[in-house]
Amino acid sequence: MAQWVVHRDTRWYEAPEEFRPERWEGDFIRRIPRFAYFPFGGGPRQCIGNSFAVMEAALILATVAQKYRLRLVPDHPVAPLASITLRPRYGVRVKLESRQGCAPERLPQANRPTTQAISAD
Repeated sequence: MAQWVVHRDTRWYEAPEEFRPERWEGDFIRRIPRFAYFPFGGGPRQCIGNSFAVMEAALILATVAQKYRLRLVPDHPVAPLASITLRPRYGVRVKLESRQGCAPERLPQANRPTTQAISAD
């Protein structure tokens, strides 16, 4: 089954093209059919790294989000590239902004957040 198609099926997801993280609150995952969402495949061919990948993603996001706000670089295109996995065609360029409330130029050199665009390529 093609995840790209199933994960955008209006039978299971209201406004599937919209970024709505709140849709996953509560028991949503229990209310949809078993394979309406399968980012790591399913059955005997399910990715063996599933649990590790989810844990790693949560830890990285929590660690970065504690110290920085991520802002998309204006006018940088975000377009899907379907390959073995789905990924952004041009990467995702963001600027990191400190959550410390201090302007970067007032922070000690070692603690200054980068304002240089980074890429997820």
